[in-house]
Amino acid sequence: MYRRLFFLFPNIENAKKAVQDLIQENINIKQIHSLSRPGVNLEGLPTSAPNQQRDMHTKIEDTLWSLNLGIFFTALVILLMSIISGNYFLATMSLIVMVATYSTGYYYLTKPTIHLSGFHAAFQHNEILLMVDVPKTQVAKIEQILHDKNPSASEEGISWTPSDLSMNV
Repeated sequence: MYRRLFFLFPNIENAKKAVQDLIQENINIKQIHSLSRPGVNLEGLPTSAPNQQRDMHTKIEDTLWSLNLGIFFTALVILLMSIISGNYFLATMSLIVMVATYSTGYYYLTKPTIHLSGFHAAFQHNEILLMVDVPKTQVAKIEQILHDKNPSASEEGISWTPSDLSMNV
């Protein structure tokens, strides 16, 4: 799993300097993504994928969460009906499904998540968001580098991203 670090910059010059600092630290340019509101010139910055611009990570997460809840409550209804009818095999299977959906939901709820909708106010002020995908072991190092070399950068949090999707989502 990769971690996606979020940093806000007040202008393009500061964001470009941060990108250069990251490249000097051997961060691949494909692991850096920039985003702002439409109309803000991001020339010279690494672009974000269309899925990032549409916040597809959040949409996928919401869809999977709704599906997980639907399966859980369907299994709960089946559990109650099977207990009433005395079908204990079906009751056991429903209980197993409920435990599995609960465990899956709990696992993903404990993962840090940042939604782009939280940056709406910053985008209205023409601020630039840099998203940097790094292995978990490099998080502290990258945060320290950007903090030391770019005092105008505002750390906005950390999210997880699957390593196979880190360049696209």
